Amino acid sequence: MSAVPLDSRGPVRILRTQESGLRCGFHAWGDLVTDACGPLRVYRTEPGAFQGAISTGTFGTVQLAEVRAGPHAVERTELLVNKAADTPLYLTCVLDGEVRVNQGELTAVARKGNFFCYDSSRPFTLWMRRPIHMVSVKFDHHLVDLRAGLEHPLRAATWCGARGASVLLADLLRSAVRNMPQLDPVVTDHLGSSVASLVGAVCSEKLGAEVRDPALARRALLHRIKTFARARLGSPELSSRLLARSHNISLRYLQILFHDEDTSPALWIRNERLERCRDDLSDPRTAHLTVANIAERWGLDSASHFSKLFRERYGVTPREWRRRSRPVSA
Repeated sequence: MSAVPLDSRGPVRILRTQESGLRCGFHAWGDLVTDACGPLRVYRTEPGAFQGAISTGTFGTVQLAEVRAGPHAVERTELLVNKAADTPLYLTCVLDGEVRVNQGELTAVARKGNFFCYDSSRPFTLWMRRPIHMVSVKFDHHLVDLRAGLEHPLRAATWCGARGASVLLADLLRSAVRNMPQLDPVVTDHLGSSVASLVGAVCSEKLGAEVRDPALARRALLHRIKTFARARLGSPELSSRLLARSHNISLRYLQILFHDEDTSPALWIRNERLERCRDDLSDPRTAHLTVANIAERWGLDSASHFSKLFRERYGVTPREWRRRSRPVSA
């Protein structure tokens, strides 16, 4: 075997290279990296013995990965991008060492205490000339309202992890990776929700930085608006007018921003609320809530209207969705 599994309980996998043999060790590392991240070219940057370990955990919609490894580099070429079944974004906190990230014409260097981000739907290279210790969050583009393959400010981006929402995310990631193997499966979805929320906040700050490209600026503004709205979906006061007023834009311009995605502000808010209701109806932790309670929880105060909207969206009533989502007893 080229890799040694240390623990595979619950949602967490811990793998490390064998300690015997230079070639065997690095070959094992290439296998582990491609297994965790998809097709990549993995190569040496410095001579000498090599050891590495990856701990991965899937929590809700995000995946965490702690990496400890000797100097090396990973590359995804255009050919490998086309072969990849999954092309998410990665947001990484450097706990020790240094990473140089290249993506297209962009280059950034992240050192201890920094965050860096890259988009695996486009070619990239990560270069680590010293031993590295880092923790990455793997997440879909839709979490930050981006589309795979397009240019955006999160490509080859780096920033300090000691300011704004980055501080909270860095602390949460350090704690999470220290305790991943011992986490109770019951709390993993809560952890995933917390990480996803902070990733959204951190990326919103970065996307909110000044950009010269008008198209990028529009997408960044739309993301900030959606992040604002998602934090207030439970409030009946949330409306198109509130979004426009809170972001100092006209209602007409707000509608134009959403029209770029073939929707309207009101329809987007409604669908987001219905999605949260659908998740609650499927969740055993909210089984004690009535359908009306769940609708009200997400700003839909008419149970009959909610049932009609839900059926139009998902093809079944809320009660039928809840019934189908219940686990079958043995």
